Amino acid sequence: MAPSPSPPPTPGDDVPVSALSRGRLVDVLTDTVGDLERLELPLTVEGVEEARRLRSSLIGQVRDHVLPRLADADVPAIVVVGGSTGAGKSTLVNSVLGREVSDAGVLRPTTRTPVLVVNPEDAEVLADHPVSEVSLSVVSDVVPAGLALVDASDLDSVHEANRTLAVRLLEATDLWLFVTTAARYGDQTPWSTLEEAARRSTPIAVVLNRVPARILSVVRRDLVTRLEGLGLAESPFFVVPDAGPHEGLLPASSVIELRDWLSLLAGRHRAAGLMRRTDRSIWPGLRSDLNRLADAVDAQDDAGRRLERAGQALLTEPLTALRDDVARGVAGDGAPATRWVSHASAGGALASLAQGGRLRRGLFGRAVAARGRALGEVVVELREALVLRLSAALSSVVAQAKTVWEEAGVADRADGVLGAGAGAEAVVDKWIDQVRADPPSAPGGGSRGIKGLEPRGAADLVIAASCGVEGAADSARRLGLTERVTAARSALIAALTGALHAAVPAGAALRLVPDPALAAALRLRAGELVPLVHPGAEA
Repeated sequence: MAPSPSPPPTPGDDVPVSALSRGRLVDVLTDTVGDLERLELPLTVEGVEEARRLRSSLIGQVRDHVLPRLADADVPAIVVVGGSTGAGKSTLVNSVLGREVSDAGVLRPTTRTPVLVVNPEDAEVLADHPVSEVSLSVVSDVVPAGLALVDASDLDSVHEANRTLAVRLLEATDLWLFVTTAARYGDQTPWSTLEEAARRSTPIAVVLNRVPARILSVVRRDLVTRLEGLGLAESPFFVVPDAGPHEGLLPASSVIELRDWLSLLAGRHRAAGLMRRTDRSIWPGLRSDLNRLADAVDAQDDAGRRLERAGQALLTEPLTALRDDVARGVAGDGAPATRWVSHASAGGALASLAQGGRLRRGLFGRAVAARGRALGEVVVELREALVLRLSAALSSVVAQAKTVWEEAGVADRADGVLGAGAGAEAVVDKWIDQVRADPPSAPGGGSRGIKGLEPRGAADLVIAASCGVEGAADSARRLGLTERVTAARSALIAALTGALHAAVPAGAALRLVPDPALAAALRLRAGELVPLVHPGAEA
């Protein structure tokens, strides 16, 4: 047998629930909403989807239900009629009220606005309520004073915005009238919403609508068994028989039981009893949920640290390879070395420099200019070799890092962070410009340059030597430029290292996660609710 409709709560059901002043409680809950609105849970960890839904749910519940109730004691009890598509919610609302207040029909419009039916006495106090902001308000004396009836959007609407709105309305409710049919009561979306509402002790009444007589006993037995599994065995339960194809209101006999039950809530003192019962059910769940979200913040922090370590670990191998290449002079192999040999051979512009001979100026300094041009060509080859090596290293490490971030569920945040440092060309050019900006002088010669070399040519010799062009390194040593070559090589290693670190910035993964202090803040808010959960207890 289905449980019979329970009588509405009365003022006598109330017990003292809080040692907190109303003002202090408003402050605590306002701070709680602020903490939740700042909370992001971007990383993919176990249970994160549930935590994200819980966060949104709590924001809606506190903002749309609890705070308005605390701000104005005259806010009527809100009864939300919700369920799946085609459950007949609007027809049921109209029939219970005995008047067409909400559009009903088989074919729903693309966007369905919830309808809020409110008694004239309550219209003003509900005017600024969050529920009024998302609903079409209908002022009518067919709904009892102290109650407001909401014909909600479909929980399983094909439009995400409608589904979101339906859930938001349920967060603001004092009583959920769950409307379903013989064909739809087991559907996943409505039922999972019912499970969550039951977990949070939301007051719930169930309407099994449009039930053909031939299957009524089977369907009712199965639905009641399911409800018992959710701890809803004592919830008011109503059956509305199938009226077949029809237009307009259902026969009064079909909804008389539900209408009478709602009428029992008429009057402000009885509606207030419903609200007090709702309030008592809120605090334990809210406190528990805040602690669950604090745990979710901790999980995000752990995941962020793992992601950070994984990202930085990707730099180890390419950094070691680039540093070793520079130290061994690998960049000077190939085209740069070939270019040096071609200019250092007999009769070449760099022959005397390579052989350690006297660096003559030549007529009008033509030999000096020729050496400068030749060294510049060597540097061009070196630049290309360095850019290619650095580009390959950057591309590889950024691709790997993006894969790691994608696995962590934050691929959409990688752009603008990973690989956002200066490009390989800019890094190499900056290093070359820095060496050229401070051309070497002759050892012990004060500000005198290297005889037989232009200042830029001398700097280019240092660049070539620091990259390991063998003949250039020997020439620089003979000219006493060993320290300058060593310094240039160190600067090159630092530039390449900095480029890789900029591609996968240290701390980038940690900046994705919520501030760990939010976990402590949420636990603090939960602690402040202790007097509401256990009257007389200290927070």
